[in-house]
Amino acid sequence: MHVYAVALEKGGCGKTALAVNLSAAFHSLGLEVLLVDLDSQASASHWLGIDTEQVSATDSVLGLISDGIKDRADAQSVLSRVIPTEEGIHVLPAHDLMAGLPAQLAAAPMSGLFLLQQIFADLDRSAAPFDVVVLDLPPARGPVLAMALAAATRCLVPVQPEDLVVRAVHALMTSVQQIRSRQVNADLQVSMVRNRYAPRSNADKILDQMLRDDYGSLLLQTIIPIRAPLRDSALLQQSIFRYSGPDVTDVRSLFVQLVDELAMLDGAQP
Repeated sequence: MHVYAVALEKGGCGKTALAVNLSAAFHSLGLEVLLVDLDSQASASHWLGIDTEQVSATDSVLGLISDGIKDRADAQSVLSRVIPTEEGIHVLPAHDLMAGLPAQLAAAPMSGLFLLQQIFADLDRSAAPFDVVVLDLPPARGPVLAMALAAATRCLVPVQPEDLVVRAVHALMTSVQQIRSRQVNADLQVSMVRNRYAPRSNADKILDQMLRDDYGSLLLQTIIPIRAPLRDSALLQQSIFRYSGPDVTDVRSLFVQLVDELAMLDGAQP
């Protein structure tokens, strides 16, 4: 089971768009996908048509983590909370009370660092059908990010040629190095996706070159530009693979290309 953590310690980089449409791309190729919404804003849950106001805290990711802190979480704890969507993607939804999750984890043994790692290991050993797990993370450093990086096989970082993004990438790579060096998840891999990418000014081009110089080996070949179908599909609570509109085929092909790249790296293929 492959676990992809879509993460960057900055908002507005398209993490949720990447997480939702990557999940849909995997599913379009015949894989069973679980999308775990770790952001209290619940954007990924909402995007796929889930009314999070109808989901109790107990039935959300928050309830799963609470069970984990009490050493009562296993594969069934995940499966009992998963919501199937019309698109075929299974979602473990967020809850707005998850805004207090960092404090809850900070008070847990080892700050809850291994909770998701242990839960996913049990899920992988079970008869659960999931080939791929995608984690949509909040834009913050802290115990939620650390817990996700400890559980992930690969961290996917959406990047743009912006100064604040480049700074956030540096900060995230520090977090990754800490997870690796402390033997929490020594095999954690990192790839960067140029997402919502449209370098225009000379400054943009300078920052683009900085990303290439500093992280060239981590940059995937697929580039996801700013495209209207991505914005419009979100408004309709659909992935790009369900949405119908102009230019949608081209955008879909980019996400399939992204999955193909990941398949070559990780073997995550049907």
